[in-house]
Amino acid sequence: MLLGYTLDAVRARMRARVAAWLGLRVGIRAQIHPGARVRCGSGSALGAGSILYRDVQLLATGDGRFTIGARSHIAPGGYLLIGDQRLTIGDDVAIGPGLMLFCESNAVTARGLFRDHYRRADIRIGSNVFLGARVTVLPGSVIDDNVVVAAHALVRGHLASGWVYGGVPARPMHRIDGAHAPSTGS
Repeated sequence: MLLGYTLDAVRARMRARVAAWLGLRVGIRAQIHPGARVRCGSGSALGAGSILYRDVQLLATGDGRFTIGARSHIAPGGYLLIGDQRLTIGDDVAIGPGLMLFCESNAVTARGLFRDHYRRADIRIGSNVFLGARVTVLPGSVIDDNVVVAAHALVRGHLASGWVYGGVPARPMHRIDGAHAPSTGS
């Protein structure tokens, strides 16, 4: 059984080396598992020891680029639509299965077809961040260092350091050190 995991890791490192030959900057011991689909512009990078697990789709077009820091991972089933924007993920980030991250998305407008209007903006995720399973991150979001986002949350806007967030949209639940969020009711 352990041999199977070792062979998977070796194959994933080989796939990362192939991606490096094709222009992706790849750090030492980085892995791209079989079934992961990576399409990126020049200047994109996968940090040392980082892992893209199977069925991750990372799609950047034109001038779009992404940077994933050292020792970060994206669990199976992640869908990251970067388009022509920039996605920056820091070091030591753990992303749960089924992540949906959109640097571009259809926009609601009072006139015309929704499919003809888009919101496009960069996304920045700091270091030491944990995004639970099936989290959705919308264009323009910024997640500071040292943040936890609960499963199934919808991230939009800015999430400050030191908090656990949850809900739709994501709101502070309590500080990572255990203190409660300020009351929003009267």
